[in-house]
Amino acid sequence: MHIRNVIIDCDTGVDDALALLLALRSPTLDVIGITCVAGNVDIDKVVRNTLVTVEHAGKKVPVYRGASGPLLCPLETAAYAHGQDGLGNIGFPPPSGREAAEHAVDFLVETYMQATQPVLLITQAPLTNIALALLKEPRLAERIPAMVMMAGGIDGGNVTAAAEFNVWVDPEAADIVFRSPIPKTMVALDPIREGGTLEESDIAAIEQSGAPWCQMAARLARWQMGRRWAAKISPPDLAAMAVAIDPSIAQSEMYHVAIETQGRHTRGMTVVDRRPFRRLREGLPEPNVNTVTAIDNLRFRRLVTDTWRVQQ
Repeated sequence: MHIRNVIIDCDTGVDDALALLLALRSPTLDVIGITCVAGNVDIDKVVRNTLVTVEHAGKKVPVYRGASGPLLCPLETAAYAHGQDGLGNIGFPPPSGREAAEHAVDFLVETYMQATQPVLLITQAPLTNIALALLKEPRLAERIPAMVMMAGGIDGGNVTAAAEFNVWVDPEAADIVFRSPIPKTMVALDPIREGGTLEESDIAAIEQSGAPWCQMAARLARWQMGRRWAAKISPPDLAAMAVAIDPSIAQSEMYHVAIETQGRHTRGMTVVDRRPFRRLREGLPEPNVNTVTAIDNLRFRRLVTDTWRVQQ
């Protein structure tokens, strides 16, 4: 079995926690560090929630505190979607572990500049930490072998009609990252809404296990399902993590994707150029992002439930 080293950048709310539980219990990933950034909730809550999730996963992974706000604009959180504590106000006990002393940006720069083996970067948050790392050490863009991002929308957003939350929170940071030469895969909202869903039967299957990671995942999923009065849930970060673990569950196309930083109605939009005849025009920028367009829902659900239910 090929095991890949990964770093996860997160703003741990409900769907981040689900994604972290999947990554930490995956037999094919070795999570060497988790970097935190303000987003779904403020940075103090993000760090706390990440430590809580790592402990429920039964793992020991260093957690690094990163940026407390976007590059240029004030932070606007999504506590309305994740609960005031970021974990559904369920009441998970405080973590016993502590965050690492090193800053997340320093950890990213040092790890990638010194790496002798590939380290996949998985982002499920505003891209502030990654942009700051690139600004601090421009050579980093040549050292990160690949990124899988939960970011953007193809046909629309979830915070505004145009913008997805992770990009909308810090469009300037996203612009820096998207314009970098790092090989990037974008898992956008559109395929997740169709293929990245979990059903009642999946949650019931997870609940049958007494493992602490299964119990945490089931409680979070139940909270999300109850809050939305829906028969299905589609946690975006969980789907993006599943694609990072097994890219074969997704279909994708190379497109040119730009970040809108100025538009009055479109700030934070991922502008995905899907024009069928764009190749006939000279001087247009080359496709720069491997954009996921579809996710096999049955394989996604099986990957998630099987990973959590194995008592490894």
